[in-house]
Amino acid sequence: MHIPDAYLSPGTQAAAFAVMVPVWVLAAKKTRQQLSARQVPLLSIGAAFAFAVQMFNIPAVGGTTAHALGTALLAILLGPWAAIVAMTLCLAIQAFFFGDGGILSLGANCFDMALISAIVSYGSYKFMSRSANSEPKRLVSAALAAYLGTVVASFSAGLILGAQPLVAHDNAGHALYFPFGWSVSIPAMVNVHLLIAAPAEAIVTCLALGYLWKNFPDLVREHARVRVRTPLRLGKVLFFVLLLTPIGLIASGDAWGEWDASTLQKMIGYVPSGAARSKELIAPVLKDYGLVGHGGAAWQIGGYLLSAFLGALLIAATIRALMKKSRSEPVPEAKSNAPQLELPNWMKSANPVATRQPSAGKPWLEMTLLKLRDTVAKTLIAQDWAALPGMLQRVPAIPKILATLTALVFLALSHSASILGGTLFVLAAIAWGARLPLGPVLTRVTGSAAFFGLILALPLTLQSVSPGPALVRVGPIAFSETGIAMGSLLLLRLACGIFVALLLTSTTRWNEIARALQALRLPRVFVTGFMLTYRYIFVLTDTMAEMVVARKSRQPGCIGKAEARQYAGAATAVLFSKSMAFSEESYMAMRSRLFEAQRPTKAARRKGFTDWVWATGGSVALVAVLLNVVIHAL
Repeated sequence: MHIPDAYLSPGTQAAAFAVMVPVWVLAAKKTRQQLSARQVPLLSIGAAFAFAVQMFNIPAVGGTTAHALGTALLAILLGPWAAIVAMTLCLAIQAFFFGDGGILSLGANCFDMALISAIVSYGSYKFMSRSANSEPKRLVSAALAAYLGTVVASFSAGLILGAQPLVAHDNAGHALYFPFGWSVSIPAMVNVHLLIAAPAEAIVTCLALGYLWKNFPDLVREHARVRVRTPLRLGKVLFFVLLLTPIGLIASGDAWGEWDASTLQKMIGYVPSGAARSKELIAPVLKDYGLVGHGGAAWQIGGYLLSAFLGALLIAATIRALMKKSRSEPVPEAKSNAPQLELPNWMKSANPVATRQPSAGKPWLEMTLLKLRDTVAKTLIAQDWAALPGMLQRVPAIPKILATLTALVFLALSHSASILGGTLFVLAAIAWGARLPLGPVLTRVTGSAAFFGLILALPLTLQSVSPGPALVRVGPIAFSETGIAMGSLLLLRLACGIFVALLLTSTTRWNEIARALQALRLPRVFVTGFMLTYRYIFVLTDTMAEMVVARKSRQPGCIGKAEARQYAGAATAVLFSKSMAFSEESYMAMRSRLFEAQRPTKAARRKGFTDWVWATGGSVALVAVLLNVVIHAL
């Protein structure tokens, strides 16, 4: 439904902008008035989600493709005006950065996919959900409204395209722009969306609304208090949706009405003169969501992922910037018949004046420490996963440790992105067989790999301008083809290593790991230090968080950022020094009472059939990797 510039006459483009400019002004005004500050994250993430949804191409009749819009979801959640603003921004970024839809045709595309789709979907949902007294009925109403809104929008696009032969043609009767009249454009456009795009829009809207109503009620419910981490949790969901966008590459072919000049030549025997004279006003950064000049499936997938994340980031950041001064959430007024109580004298006295200015921004110190404590707590709670009757839980600790070391060596020596990618899928299957929750596991793996790996991977992708292939140049810096390959390989290798280590620690109790390390003849000091560290790290982080809460409760006014950093640094240093002293004292006390680490028993040293199978398989894999490295070196 993205109409290129070459298919619309200048008069049609001007008329579309004349209609949409007042709509954009009114929509921006209404959105600022109606949208509360707590709904801005939902609008930004929702607009980015709509951008991602449109990258999932679906095969349609005649070798063409279609996709959902996401407009109905935004309209039902936040109202039609906010949906118009979000979809306009989404279509503008698609046109300017990726060449999807024309820049001069932006008014016509917004008229179809933003205005018509939002108004029809929202109005239909309000009409059909008036008597819906349950969530399933509201979901059915939303699905039908999304279906109807997409079909009507496609009908509008067919009307605009089919009118071009009438308003712009030469003396011989040949169309100057879009060559097909209403008898072809309307049935073709409506049928594709009636059978493919509209059902996809209905399914996406229904599933997304059901998920949001169930998992994020505080964000989508009126006058509800939004928790600080709610937008972050929803952002993680968007992150995984963006990772799945390369699925849209499976469907080949152009959408109906979005052909290039060569395709038109084959279809009708000539290229309309107006379409032939049309040129791109701005060269897109990533034309057609890909890396120009680089073929192959790997480059195509990489370009699609880069486009998805870049577009979603631009849309979310722009909406957050535009809606920065949105209205505050109204406070419910007290009822007039509520009993009026007399305040005691001590409550009527003025509070002491704070001597410090409030610190701008979020309480980063409290959030960091509380997040750290929650992470450590989840690590300790993950020991419950080791008690599950899974596939890996039944394997003894020693074979798992040896297999983990072998796998880490294999990953460190591997230089194939396809092998590392396949390893990630194998590890995910193993985690599923171990009955581990894939959501938290994958979040921990990807988050850790991005946090620790991007610092090293990003410099690898950059090089000073020099002769040789480069993907994108920004001033004196260029993204090199070799650097991108090296950075991607580093991130894949790091993610696989973290995944392997996480499988070991999540399916083996820490005391079993300690006994296995003793059986492997590791130094006694190392094993004892490992056990003490594992026990005291949670005590340390919990104490830090409690100290911050206690300090804040006793602090009149708000502390500044500089004072908060100074306090955090001092508290961290004191607690770490005390933790080291406490660990040393505990170890010396254990030694003074003639305590020695548990010696490996005969049962721990006895090797069973499973041990020999794992040891043999690991040895064979390690020898194969080493031979591969030697062969490539020679």
